[in-house]
Amino acid sequence: RPSPAFAAHALLPACPPPLRLGIQTRVPSQTSANNVVEKQQCEEGPCSDWDPDHRPLCLLRCQSDGCFDKVYAGNELEPGEVDAVRSREYTNCLTKERGERLRAERTATRSKRGR
Repeated sequence: RPSPAFAAHALLPACPPPLRLGIQTRVPSQTSANNVVEKQQCEEGPCSDWDPDHRPLCLLRCQSDGCFDKVYAGNELEPGEVDAVRSREYTNCLTKERGERLRAERTATRSKRGR
């Protein structure tokens, strides 16, 4: 025989899921999508034959030599090491580098049209 507390609980309507007030879900930006595509191209191309322990270094250098040198030069990651701070710096560098490259391409395109 169920206890009275159990019987009362069975009569209550199902509770809705908790509200997630103030929590925003992140929508991937075009920049993150570009980073993923570039990383996949490196994984499938130049870094495909690399040893799994050293592949992350290959991927970082493949995506951008300049950003790799700026962030990791002189203190490269050890196999299996994760450094969130430098990873963020590297990603920011990639974003800035890509933005500069796109601006230069747009300027070149506008110059050609104006001739």
